[in-house]
Amino acid sequence: MKWGISVMSSRITWFNRELIIYIFRSTGWIGFLYLVGLIFALPLEMLAIILNGNNEYVEFENLFSCQQMIQFVLVIVIPVLLAIFLFRFLQMKQASDFIHSLPITRRSIYAHMIGTGIGFMGLPILLTGSILILFHSAIDIERLYTMTDIWSWMGTTFILEALIFSVAVLLGMVTGLSAFQGVLTYIFLTLPVGLFVLFAANVKFLIAGFSADYYLSANMNGISPLLAATEMEKITFFSINTLIYSILTFLFLISSLFLYERRKLERVSQAFVYPKIKPVFKFGLTLCMMLFTGLYFSETTGEPGWIFFGYTVGSLLGYYLGEIVLQKTWRIRVNLKGYVAFIAAFIVLALIIKIDPLQYKTKIPDEKMISQIYIGDSPIFFEGDDTSNNASNYLKEKENIEAIRLLHQEIIDKGKKVSIGEWNDGQSVFLMYELKNGKRLAREYHLLNYDSYMPLLAKIYGSNEYKKMVNQVLNVSAQDVSEIKITASGQVDKSITITDRQQLEAAVKALSEDLNNQSFAQMTSSFGDYASIEILLNDNKTIYMNGDSSYPQFSEWMVSTGQSEQALLMADDISYILVAKSDSKIYHTNSESELAQQIEQQPNRLKIKTASEIETAIDNAQIDWSGEYSAAFYYKESRDVDIKSFSGEHVPDFILDHFNEK
Repeated sequence: MKWGISVMSSRITWFNRELIIYIFRSTGWIGFLYLVGLIFALPLEMLAIILNGNNEYVEFENLFSCQQMIQFVLVIVIPVLLAIFLFRFLQMKQASDFIHSLPITRRSIYAHMIGTGIGFMGLPILLTGSILILFHSAIDIERLYTMTDIWSWMGTTFILEALIFSVAVLLGMVTGLSAFQGVLTYIFLTLPVGLFVLFAANVKFLIAGFSADYYLSANMNGISPLLAATEMEKITFFSINTLIYSILTFLFLISSLFLYERRKLERVSQAFVYPKIKPVFKFGLTLCMMLFTGLYFSETTGEPGWIFFGYTVGSLLGYYLGEIVLQKTWRIRVNLKGYVAFIAAFIVLALIIKIDPLQYKTKIPDEKMISQIYIGDSPIFFEGDDTSNNASNYLKEKENIEAIRLLHQEIIDKGKKVSIGEWNDGQSVFLMYELKNGKRLAREYHLLNYDSYMPLLAKIYGSNEYKKMVNQVLNVSAQDVSEIKITASGQVDKSITITDRQQLEAAVKALSEDLNNQSFAQMTSSFGDYASIEILLNDNKTIYMNGDSSYPQFSEWMVSTGQSEQALLMADDISYILVAKSDSKIYHTNSESELAQQIEQQPNRLKIKTASEIETAIDNAQIDWSGEYSAAFYYKESRDVDIKSFSGEHVPDFILDHFNEK
């Protein structure tokens, strides 16, 4: 008799029929909705493609590429809905009383909820995968997907959903509001990336040399499963990310059980049921709002005063919103002591970063540790971690490594006396050290005194190694080129295509000589733009270049072959040119026609009509509008107008004579 009671007691403890019925009634519809969504996204889509007679051109990278948007929505929405509705009884007193009145332990209740939640996610995936397997075995559709694709899709989808589900369950244990549980879930899932972005974007104001763009260019989607779901087709099932996701899922579920067993059931309809979490939420929201508004004013104004104003407004707004959420009313009493303590802690942290105890600002790798270096004006080449594909973008010669280290040291030394721009002012210089131990060291500077570094920069940029790094033409032979297309600049319809082998060899040779002979000034400024050059290689890659007055050998070759009239901008193509002193309004005008009207209205404007002066103007005009003299080029065969400018030693004498500035 006692033995029978013991068995019955054990059964009651680990399985409860009433609870299962309750779960299916309240949550079963989500599993059914998920199944329908998956069937529409995959089997029905595949069936439509198979039945379509013109389907031979349809290809998928993998199964995630099929109806990608529908799959993405299902993956990020279904797990959260399941977590909310499965544990909704914790936010409703009547339902909580009913569930916890059943002859079953909290741990068993939790097991029922988690088990059915995983079932409602896993069974639709399994059924959909089975249908796809059936299609694959019955029809020859290997080009659409393989068996490996099916298993990879099933496993990856389930792991992503399980992680999102575990996060939603964990947050359901700390809040008494179902809607707030959903909001917190999505915030939590994007928080690692969001905090990193805000932190990196704000630290650049405190540490000269910190390259926010470099760190933000890295692919951080793997850090957040929510962002990873946007690129599911790139996820490999057997990878470090899926292993980490699986471990985190287990840890979150164990933590949820721990919190559930200690939760006070009477705390329903509260933002947070654990008082210790409230200050974390409030100050976390304050910090995020503070960094966000500071970053906003940095990007829109760039002025230090506005940035500090943004910090102040953001911190007050974040602190106020946090109190509203916690007190659940607009009419709140703000605890200024907490806000003052937060600001004091933030100032102390900012001072520590500014003092730079780790010597971040003065660190330059030893020459013996350096494998190669990249130098440029942005970290655009380092969006990925694979440096093998970017090997040609680095400098490896000893002379260049020494020159770059000297440049770096000079920037640091002058930065102690002469301001280094910390608000995105000045000319940018980005340095990337690739060390022999595989590590990287990146620094980015906005130099307000850029001209003082010209000697060292000219030595680096003028080296043959650097020229080969930035000019693809110097890394190919004439045999690699299949054709060259030359199109005249400006509003003229003139172009030629060169396919003759001898002419291709002569053109590539002339361009290579011009590039090797370019001075630092010619490399950094473009004057005398007369054509665009497209070099098509045998591997179907294309090299794009602008032909200008710094290519004399190529220009002479065009003239000697009689092709200059057909493909270069000539004096005969231009009707006249109007020149006027540049006005500050130029930088507030986006329309070339509006700027042309401003130049026409200048009473002291110069009109250039003679062929010799027009030719001189073409050879010396620069593409950008930043010169001391603005120029409007009017064409004979077009009503459109081009705006260019003249500056420095490239201002022709007849322009200086006209404005009495010679």
